Amino acid sequence: MKKSHFLIAGAAIIAAGSIATYLYLRNVATKVSNPLNSAQIVPESAIMASFIHPNQQALNKLQQFGTPETRKLISQSYAEFQQESLAEANIDWQKDIQPWLGGIMFAFVPAELEQDTDPVNILMLVGIKNKLELWKFANKLKGDEENKVIERKYQGVTIREVTDESGKTFNLAILGDYLAIATVAAAVEDTIDTFQGEVSLAMQENATESLQQSAGVENVLATIFIPNYSQFMKEFTDDLPENEKLSAASVGQLEKIDSVVMGIGVDDTGVRLRAVTKFNSPLPPEQTETASGEVLQRFPAETMMSVNGKNISLAWSQFVAQAQGSEDLQELLEMLRKTFKDVDLDVDREVFGWMDGEFAIGLIRSNEGILTQTGVGGGMVLETSDRFAANGMLRKLNRVAEEQPGVSLKERQVGEISVTEWQMVGIGSFLGYGWLDDDSLFVALGEPLIEVMMTMPDNSLIGSDDFEEVVGSLPTLNQGYFYLNMEKMMVWANRYPFVSVVMPRDVRAVLGSIRSIGVTASWSDDLTNEMEMLWVLQKQ
Repeated sequence: MKKSHFLIAGAAIIAAGSIATYLYLRNVATKVSNPLNSAQIVPESAIMASFIHPNQQALNKLQQFGTPETRKLISQSYAEFQQESLAEANIDWQKDIQPWLGGIMFAFVPAELEQDTDPVNILMLVGIKNKLELWKFANKLKGDEENKVIERKYQGVTIREVTDESGKTFNLAILGDYLAIATVAAAVEDTIDTFQGEVSLAMQENATESLQQSAGVENVLATIFIPNYSQFMKEFTDDLPENEKLSAASVGQLEKIDSVVMGIGVDDTGVRLRAVTKFNSPLPPEQTETASGEVLQRFPAETMMSVNGKNISLAWSQFVAQAQGSEDLQELLEMLRKTFKDVDLDVDREVFGWMDGEFAIGLIRSNEGILTQTGVGGGMVLETSDRFAANGMLRKLNRVAEEQPGVSLKERQVGEISVTEWQMVGIGSFLGYGWLDDDSLFVALGEPLIEVMMTMPDNSLIGSDDFEEVVGSLPTLNQGYFYLNMEKMMVWANRYPFVSVVMPRDVRAVLGSIRSIGVTASWSDDLTNEMEMLWVLQKQ
């Protein structure tokens, strides 16, 4: 009986110890998978931090997507990484690194004034979810005589300076459940100070919400946080050559931005990126107006790519302002002004000045008429409050067209719409335009699309399965969409033999795994802009 009692008690102790160990390791794994916990030992001075989440659920979901070509490409890339980066050191990623590796945070910390190096130091914080496995890995590396290791103490913490056979030096320190790594010793020392109580990045305004919510994406893979956007841009642009520096107008625009947080995640349709930008003060109302998107109803379901929005005139004015003080932008601006001046047009007043309404531009599949050879044409709808100015530009362009050899103009009436067509000998109508109503101008490239853009299509882009698949989950109150049907685009591109020559096979494989892409931007309040991008992926 005593012996059985002893065995039972021993088994109970072992079971309790196993449960305690499991709970401890699970708690540690959860801790080092949280970006906010990592940010608690990142120095407050960090101007950017990005966190790679060890999210197995997201990875499992990601594996539902892809084509045989992309899966083969990923397998080859992993094998090459293992062979080229780890094999020589006798390291196996799955056996030696993955068991202890938690989340990874990269932080950009401004360099000390006396440092004659880059303007920022890169600090890496690696979560340790199992110290025993890390210890095994470290012991395995000790046998590498090519590495030179110097140990020293800072604030009671051991810093190891490791120099590999190539001459690269890294400074490492274990801080609780984290491994701090940086090429510059000062970055690790600052991290030790933060670990021991100095103010951290996590104490920055908006840090808790930004890092915990990861911009609101599901099954998050990565989070990027820029707490002070103007300082971030300043650190990376101050050392640029004078002719590459940002203009005063551009700097003024950037100073309006307070912070940015981005999240990348996986959901049922594919990969989604959301970026939330906080502003210091509200922008003028005309810069935050939403677009109804009704102009997209004019485009057929065969549209492969489209962009819509509002107020091109305002965007042009902002570009002109930003060009002041920037030589490159100023040269581009002057080139555009000269190009239009050669055809007697004032680009500011006669070209973009009247484009103050909504607009949409689309690339449309068509194999009819003159588009048989290209397989694609274009359409555009522009709304304006100044039809007189728009007609003035059109009259001047008509005169330029008629001066070209073999080009003539043809006027015809289609219902209530007066259409002007540019025709070329031996080709026919290659461009046409007309007013759909008092303030909506359409332009079509390719004779078949002139008829398409004049009539409301039975199967519009809006409401089509392909379009709704990508924009259906994006915010509806927005400033416009960018839409690309990659699947149709690749079918069109592959009809040209030269594509397979100029485009690498790996690139074609990646693009072939994408069904479509959608992007939009919206305002949740007068200080918060949200940009969202969705890659709809092919499913297995």
